[in-house]
Formats: sequence, C-alpha cells, structure tokens
Amino acid sequence: MENRLIRTQQDRIIGGVCGGLARYLNIEVVLVRLFFVVFALVGGIGPLVYIILWIVVPSEEQIGGSTTQVYSVDGEVIKERAENFKDEFVEMVNRPGKKTGLYIGVALILVGAYIFLKNLNIPWLAWVNNNVILAAMILLAGVALLVVSLKRGK
Repeated sequence: MENRLIRTQQDRIIGGVCGGLARYLNIEVVLVRLFFVVFALVGGIGPLVYIILWIVVPSEEQIGGSTTQVYSVDGEVIKERAENFKDEFVEMVNRPGKKTGLYIGVALILVGAYIFLKNLNIPWLAWVNNNVILAAMILLAGVALLVVSLKRGK
C-alpha cells in the first residue's frame, strides 16, 4: 500500500491536516499538533502553513478513500478548495471533534503560562525566548523522527 499525504477524517480535530501528516510520517498525531502550536507561538507561521495544507492536501472523502488513485492538483482544484474552505471551517466550528476542547484548552494553558512567565521578568528565566523554544522543538522533532525510523528498521 502506498503512503500518501491526505487529510484524515478519523484523527480530525480542525481540518484533518495534523492527522494526515502524522499518518504520512508514521508518528503520533499529538507531536504534529504540538509542532503546529509551537510554530504558531514562534513567529506565527503555524496557522498559515496549516491553512495552506488544508487547502492543498486532499481529504479522504475527496479521493474516495483510495490510496492508489492518481490524484492531480491544478489551479481549478485549488480554487475550488479555497472556496470550500469557508464552508469546511464553519462546519468544523459547529461540529467540533471529540478532543477539540481538550487540545485547545492545553494550548491555551501553554500559551498563557509562557506569556505569564515572560512578563514576570524572573532573572533565571531570561534565557527563555522564542529562539530557544524554536531550537528545542527542532531538536525534539529530529530526535522523535530518528527514534521512529530506528524502531521501524529493527
């Protein structure tokens, strides 16, 4: 079976992008979600990348659940998906996933804790900044992917 990047319906919280990336990379979906949250905090690029992937990557229902079907993307397809993005977003807000509240709550707690600690101006926390968090997340991502690939090789 061929491994393709698609937006999943099963691991869907917002658009299914994180679930699809996790399935494609064969890692835990929580790690992918965590990376998007961190990249949203550090530089704000996370939501932009997520929206672009939501529009560009086909969903399971768009390709009919078949992973062997050849699926081409052209300007018309992307234009149609961009127009349907609003409808999908409204549907997602009206019918959230089972764990949506949990993930949003955890994300808000982490963001609030980070902003709170930064505003306390505690001297021994002066080293914590966006660059340190970004570097730590890149290191953790590399280690996680290395561990997963080593486990697959055994």
